[in-house]
Amino acid sequence: MTDLNKILTPLYLSNIEIKKIIELLFFSYREFTLGPDEILNKLSFGRAHHRIIYFVGKQKTITIKDLLTILKITKQSLSRVLNQLVKEKYIIVATGEDKRTKNLSLTKLGIDLENQLSKIQINNIKNIFRKFDESDINGFKKILYAMINDGNKKIFNEINK
Repeated sequence: MTDLNKILTPLYLSNIEIKKIIELLFFSYREFTLGPDEILNKLSFGRAHHRIIYFVGKQKTITIKDLLTILKITKQSLSRVLNQLVKEKYIIVATGEDKRTKNLSLTKLGIDLENQLSKIQINNIKNIFRKFDESDINGFKKILYAMINDGNKKIFNEINK
């Protein structure tokens, strides 16, 4: 008897094709992070440092609580990396509206590093996007957005108002 799943499932939804997409995500993310990783390595920093620098820089001033919400990491994980960034003068921690709230902001050194890391990724994306038309790019953005769960979509929308 014929396997109805093979007849009813479009080729692009086969497990083989989905695994190719998984591999494309893996290899493209590796390329996307390659340039920044080289810079971070020289500073004895990793991708966690990059994420913190990026989101603190994006918000100009952000609370530790809000950063934890964005990154979805534990206080303990954040603390280790954040303490290093503060110690090496990339980030400033200041008391917020009440004494329990801690605000984070980038120092001049942090701003320079964030700009250097982002410039590499922005230029890579621009060079690739120049090869595609607006509908291709918008389709790509729709797919990426659809891959985000509802809770994270809320966070994404909030930081991109």
